[in-house]
Amino acid sequence: MAALATTARATKRVLIVDDDEPIVCVLRDALGLFRHDHAYAVETAADGAEGLAAIERGPFDLILLDLYMPRMTGLELLAEIRRRRLQTPILMLTGNEDNKSAASALKNGIFAYVPKPFDLQQLEMLVALAAASRSAGAA
Repeated sequence: MAALATTARATKRVLIVDDDEPIVCVLRDALGLFRHDHAYAVETAADGAEGLAAIERGPFDLILLDLYMPRMTGLELLAEIRRRRLQTPILMLTGNEDNKSAASALKNGIFAYVPKPFDLQQLEMLVALAAASRSAGAA
C-alpha cells in the first residue's frame, strides 16, 4: 500500500479585533479560504480591551484591527501595542473615512489601512504580504 505524501502547512496566529460580529465572521471565513502556504488559527476580540487581553496571552503573526470600537478604540490598542514594542503586522479596518485617524494609524506603523467594505481579493493579498513580512524576521 503506497503512502500518500502530505505536506503540513505552517499555522499563522491571527487576531481579529472588531465589534461587528458579521464582519468578524466574514474575516474568519475568508482566512479559512485563502490559498496561502500556511493555515490561519484565528482568535477574536470584540473590542480593544479584549484584544489587549488576547495579546497578553501570547504572540500573534497578524492583527486585523477595527478603528472604532467601544471601551478601547483601535488607535488606543495600536498605541498600546507599539508602547510594548510589538512589531506584529496590523491591518487597520474601518468603515469611516477619517483621514486624521488614518494618518495617525499609519504614523504608528500599521502594515496597511483597509476601508470597509473591503475587497476580498485585496484583503487576501494584504494578508499574504503581512504574514510574509512577519516570516521575514519581524519580531
